[in-house]
Amino acid sequence: MRLLAVVTIAFSLFSTVYGFCGSNPGSKEQVAKYEEEFQASLKNISTEAKQASYTVPVRWNIFYDQNNPSDGNYADSVIQQTISVLNYYYQSNGLSFAVASVQRIPIDYRTLHSFQFNTNPERQVKQAYRIGGAETLNIYSVGNNPNYPYSGWATFPRDYSSDPYNDGIVYIYNYLPGGSATGYNTGKIMAHEVGHWVGLYHTFQDGCQSDAYNAGDYVADTAAESGPASGCPTGQDSCPFLPGLDPVQNMMDYSNDACRTGFTPGQYARMKQQLQYRGIYI
Repeated sequence: MRLLAVVTIAFSLFSTVYGFCGSNPGSKEQVAKYEEEFQASLKNISTEAKQASYTVPVRWNIFYDQNNPSDGNYADSVIQQTISVLNYYYQSNGLSFAVASVQRIPIDYRTLHSFQFNTNPERQVKQAYRIGGAETLNIYSVGNNPNYPYSGWATFPRDYSSDPYNDGIVYIYNYLPGGSATGYNTGKIMAHEVGHWVGLYHTFQDGCQSDAYNAGDYVADTAAESGPASGCPTGQDSCPFLPGLDPVQNMMDYSNDACRTGFTPGQYARMKQQLQYRGIYI
């Protein structure tokens, strides 16, 4: 039974500050443990036959106000624009995305604007609407929560085996192409969240670390950064004693959409490794 109409849910985003991501990789110690386990697992799965490319099926769930459909609902063209953005940034790495289904679910206003990360109502909604396995991207499009300032959040590949129903991306619809989140409404925020879904961390994770392989985002060619960027502070060097300027043009920072230009070769390599958690070998 589709129980969303009677469930008071939780998810969201923010009003005056844009671009915040609610994805939670865990504590530094947990992340280090995950990474150790991941590196060990690579020895066992590296011999799997690889494909030249893989198309991820996308299950898109749109939640909107049952009394005011314009609050949350939008045309299929917005979905296709978003998919085009994803393919632009991921296809060169052998990964593309295609819409497999679209569900439109009317709910009450309060529920639409109350979503939060890692809550029981969130899990109930995902259990009711999630389709597919680890290789399927489920997107849950909801309204902004004034008390929870995030544009969206995603689960990581490693999380699937222990919590499959929680897998996917929760996304505030204002950040979709043409949405009201000025400066962050071209689809690049979704590309950022998909970055987490395929195994990337924020470029500023753990701040000014001295060893890019064993701390921070575990990618060697993204320079260390003391914290998230705002706007487009090109030339900023928040970790002056470490090599490189802040990677403010990277998709996994918090810069505005005009500033973000893509991923690094190291990030692309990590994606391919992390996708093996999802049974995707490219």
